[in-house]
Amino acid sequence: MIIKDKGYFMELNKVDKLVQSRAKILIFAAFAFALWQFSWIGADIVKDTESSFIHIITGLVILGSILWVIACYFFYVFSKKVKKANALQALNDELTHKNKLQAFMAGYFILFGMIWLVIPATDFWDFDLILIIRAIAVLAIVIPILIFSYLEFKNDQGAE
Repeated sequence: MIIKDKGYFMELNKVDKLVQSRAKILIFAAFAFALWQFSWIGADIVKDTESSFIHIITGLVILGSILWVIACYFFYVFSKKVKKANALQALNDELTHKNKLQAFMAGYFILFGMIWLVIPATDFWDFDLILIIRAIAVLAIVIPILIFSYLEFKNDQGAE
C-alpha cells in the first residue's frame, strides 16, 4: 500500500533520522565509555610501577571521561529532539524491542563465554581477578550497545 500523504513520509523520515542519530550516539557513547574504563584499568595495572607510560594512560582516562560527559550531553539533546518530534512511540517499536533482545542475548552469551574462558585460564596464568572482572563488565556493557547499534543501522538500510 502506497501512502501519498507527504506529512506521513516527512514523519517517517524524521523517525529514520532519529533512529540513525540514536545509533550514532550509542556508538560514540560505547567508545567513550570503553576508552574511559579500559584506560582506568590500565592505570590500575601500571600504578605500582615506575613507568612513564602512566602519564599517557592518565591522559586517556581524562579524555575518555570527557568524551563520556559529551556523550551524556548528546543523549540529552537527543531526548529533546525525540520529545519535540513526538516520536517516542515510533522509536520504541517492535523492531527496536527485537534488536534490544538480540543485543542483550548476544551480550549475555559473550559475557558468560568470557567468564568461562577466564576460569580455566587462572590455572595457567596468575591474574588480578578484580581487573579481569572489571574488563569483562566493561565489555558486557559495550558489546550489546554496539550490537544494538549495528542492528539498527542494518534494519534502517534494509528499510530504504
